[in-house]
Amino acid sequence: MQARWLGLASARERPYDRAMNRARLSQSLAFFIAVSALLSCSETKTSIPLSWRNPAVGQTVFKKLFVIGVGEDDTARRLFEDTFAKSLAERGAAAQASWGLLPQSTQLTEEQVRGAIEGGGFDGVLISRLMGVDESQEYVPPSTYTVPTSYRGYGYYGYYGTSYDVVHQPGYYKTNTTYRLETNLYSVANGDLVWSGQSETLNPESLSDVIASMTAAVAKKLKTEKLIP
Repeated sequence: MQARWLGLASARERPYDRAMNRARLSQSLAFFIAVSALLSCSETKTSIPLSWRNPAVGQTVFKKLFVIGVGEDDTARRLFEDTFAKSLAERGAAAQASWGLLPQSTQLTEEQVRGAIEGGGFDGVLISRLMGVDESQEYVPPSTYTVPTSYRGYGYYGYYGTSYDVVHQPGYYKTNTTYRLETNLYSVANGDLVWSGQSETLNPESLSDVIASMTAAVAKKLKTEKLIP
């Protein structure tokens, strides 16, 4: 009895009991694998299909960036700039959100922007804007797969016959939503455009989801391009 409380098989445990335990273990493993796959698929993905780097500008590493998000929604702008600054900092670059120095969400003049940057020790300016939100239909074809099931009944065929259930999933259409943003990196020293990239974020769950995924992807790209430390 004690062996069973400890989860161990007793000497008198019958073969089909062990088979049932193995089936239950397989079912549990299949469940956790399915959940893990679902979670990994639900992670928001951002790609950068288009990017350009100014060939006239030599190798430059920007150590302190001024982050500007173009938009008239104060809350969204602050969330974007703060998240972008954090993503850059996590990859080694100092960055500051512009809303602390430029609280207005309306279009700013050149004098206002220059005034905020001067004396701040910034060597680069990042400006991001939303280009558009696109929707498209995608057909997901039908699929068939098997999942382990628990043992029911006695005998070798009872175990074999119920070891796997076949699951049929019919084909269906789903709507994909893509957020497209453009980010430009300028040099403070001469005002040149150094790098430009267009990002695409697929099927985000919320505004914060779009921002977190997009800023992380762009910061990673700038790191790869060796534009930040």
